[in-house]
Amino acid sequence: MSQLRSERGPIDVAVTWIHNTAPEALSVIQHEFAYQAEEWRLYHVCGSRAWIKPPFVEEVDSCLYRRIILGFVWEEPVARWLTNDEIACGVIRAIETDQPQSIIGEVEPWERRPGY
Repeated sequence: MSQLRSERGPIDVAVTWIHNTAPEALSVIQHEFAYQAEEWRLYHVCGSRAWIKPPFVEEVDSCLYRRIILGFVWEEPVARWLTNDEIACGVIRAIETDQPQSIIGEVEPWERRPGY
């Protein structure tokens, strides 16, 4: 990340999609960019479970945390997970609207998730 900072300068937007196999990754990213005096936005793409149990996120100076939850699409009579295009468009929309939390697709009713 030091090389990235030296090559590109301050970061104003970071989009992350971190799986639970790297539980410290979000904190590392936040602290790497915490040196910046200007605010920056961290868009954290999360699986649907974040609707039920939001991940712990530290408050870090200058970091404006934004959560993006990936839901599902209900297509009678079944539900399906989002496509790559739906995820990409939803993340772009979340960045454009800049809300503390965005949901792509649906998360309720929870029991309608694909495979459950």
